[in-house]
Amino acid sequence: MPPAGRLEGQEGMEGEPRLAVTVSVVIPAFNAAQTIGATLDAIAGQSLMPQEVFVVDDGSSDNTRGVVEARHGQLPGRLIYLSQPHWGTGAARNLGWQSATGTIIAFTDADTVPTANWLSEAVRPFAHPDVAGVEGRVLALGTSAPTLYTHKVQNVSGGRFLTANVLYRREVLEAVGGFRLKHREDSDLAFSVLDRGLQIVFAPEAVVYHPPRPESLRFYFRIAERRRYEGALFRDHPLTAGRYLHKLQPTEILVVLAELAVLAGLVWFRAAPTILGLALLVVALPRRVAALLDGRQFAYREYLLAVGLSLALVPVEGYYHISGLVRPVPALKP
Repeated sequence: MPPAGRLEGQEGMEGEPRLAVTVSVVIPAFNAAQTIGATLDAIAGQSLMPQEVFVVDDGSSDNTRGVVEARHGQLPGRLIYLSQPHWGTGAARNLGWQSATGTIIAFTDADTVPTANWLSEAVRPFAHPDVAGVEGRVLALGTSAPTLYTHKVQNVSGGRFLTANVLYRREVLEAVGGFRLKHREDSDLAFSVLDRGLQIVFAPEAVVYHPPRPESLRFYFRIAERRRYEGALFRDHPLTAGRYLHKLQPTEILVVLAELAVLAGLVWFRAAPTILGLALLVVALPRRVAALLDGRQFAYREYLLAVGLSLALVPVEGYYHISGLVRPVPALKP
């Protein structure tokens, strides 16, 4: 068995490069006492042990530190607990990788459960020197029936670059400056790498499970507000963002125009704009409602709620998206 944190590759096909890397795992954690233990236990069972694991506490008020410290000695590599004020996960990841010594930095979250061969499969593509990063599969883990308020985090075919399961060469992180945005920092980092002509490949056998989270109505509007960061991504990485991110769709523009027409008809007591607006909604709204439902089946009340949410969210998201294109967004704490 290779020593903790180091994988020595054997030559398979003729001319295949050898692989020799050291791996550091970085996990940001905020009030993660209920979940971080399962994550660390899964890392302790890896077929390729990391050289070190950094848990960066982002200002937790629960017993996150106690759960982490109780697992000292259970990992062949070092388990290091760091803490910072509540500056966000991007800042926590920066503190983690900047403190790490591995040549490969593996990022995951404090509520994921990596499979036993997560790291061994994820580092294989780094045998090729032109690979700067690797993203693995993120699958939803849960047995309860989803609701409209169930938030799933998944990456089943690549191109999402989720920090629940992504690895980068340390030298690449240094070159691009790590994470820079408060939200959508994972996409910003990946696009900065891709803009330099470097490769990020998808490793489907490198799997982590991510439990769905119950959310509230307020969650949707928080996500809508974060569309300003998508606008910033289109501004800073226009070509790359256009390949991977959702653009404003004609149907979304039609929804806004339809809502304005209905509002004008109601204000001025005119039937024509009201009828026109309702007709446009019949054409434009179903696609957005279907995206919100995401193939799930609910009671009729939740379908009505999905329609109402779509009517409310489309103009809000459009506003924030355009705002991010033309105005600076908050940066990470140093």
